[in-house]
Amino acid sequence: MKRRIGCTLAVATIWIVLLGLAAGLRWNTPLLPQTQVALDASDFHVVMGAGVEDGSALRVGAVGDDGNALQSIPLEHLRAKDFSTLRYRFDGFPRTLELSLVFRRADTPADVQVATIPWPGDGWRSLDLRKLPGWQGEITELGFAEYATPQIAPPSVAFRPFRFDRAELWSSSWHGGLATLYTSWFDPSPWALISISALGPVREAAQAPALMPLLVAGAVLSLLACVLILRWSRQRWLRGGVVVALAAWVLLDLRWLHDFHAKHLLTENLYAGKSWSERAQLLPDQGIAFAATQIEAYLAGHPPVRRILVASDSNYTFLRLIYLLLPLDAAPLQMIGAASVLPPDSLFVLYDSTQWHYDTERGMLASGAVSFPVEPVYQSGGVQLYRLRSTQ
Repeated sequence: MKRRIGCTLAVATIWIVLLGLAAGLRWNTPLLPQTQVALDASDFHVVMGAGVEDGSALRVGAVGDDGNALQSIPLEHLRAKDFSTLRYRFDGFPRTLELSLVFRRADTPADVQVATIPWPGDGWRSLDLRKLPGWQGEITELGFAEYATPQIAPPSVAFRPFRFDRAELWSSSWHGGLATLYTSWFDPSPWALISISALGPVREAAQAPALMPLLVAGAVLSLLACVLILRWSRQRWLRGGVVVALAAWVLLDLRWLHDFHAKHLLTENLYAGKSWSERAQLLPDQGIAFAATQIEAYLAGHPPVRRILVASDSNYTFLRLIYLLLPLDAAPLQMIGAASVLPPDSLFVLYDSTQWHYDTERGMLASGAVSFPVEPVYQSGGVQLYRLRSTQ
């Protein structure tokens, strides 16, 4: 009996130490936070969008003209180092929206720090503030921003009304540290455009260490403690190793399936019950798709071109635009040098680009030391088209 009790204590100690290391906790860290700051949602100001008070909560009913919603609250004499955990709770938060933490510091009042944080879902979520690069000094303002999940949800249908209940700032504690681990490991994440499976890049800025290495280390050390303390035979040790390996495998697989199920719920939320033609219009980048349609409409009524050069401030934007223009021969303008030889009918496409400028007096499209003689042929919204005037 003593050996079993000792083994149980040893295994418990192993897991406590590993979880503490993963959460960045020390042995003398208090179990519960010694300092808490409660932030009622009704005290937040609606900066973008529209919202009304609902008791101590805030019901957000609309986004701003740019498709974003933002709520913030001013803070006084709040030192970042005194608070390591942010807790927040929303109700009815759409799966098609992404959530960001927004805050200002006293030393840089003109700069706004923004970090993507885990999707709120139902119940409380926790964030390790120590892992945010900008969380330092004195915090003068804190808020939450909501917007359509980038590259996944069409902004035109992403927003639905939701309720912001409450936020809390906690000092360092085992309760808060373990809560941040649970949120980071088991909170589902949305699809990512570059995913080739259910796995995708990490969106959150305060991501915890990976679960699998900790799970493997804990399983191996726990098995070793059982072998040494309980003096297991070789046969029992092998059986125990198989059981531990299967248990770890099942846990990781269930976690993966849970995340995979949440991703599919987002897809069903967007496309379920809609016809194929309706689904084809629900692109996450509807602005880029409309720009591609404008360019194709222009080309349909003019002589064909052999080369299309696309420029935009965002790499994603011009790559996506090139893809949508297929099978036309489109390429990034930034890859073309001043000495490049271009076909005389080349077309330059600028979409939300501030790096390239058209000089009306010289008739040149320029960016830095690179320039091309062109003439403007079309402009609508963020789309600008220029045709090459002479062979380079």
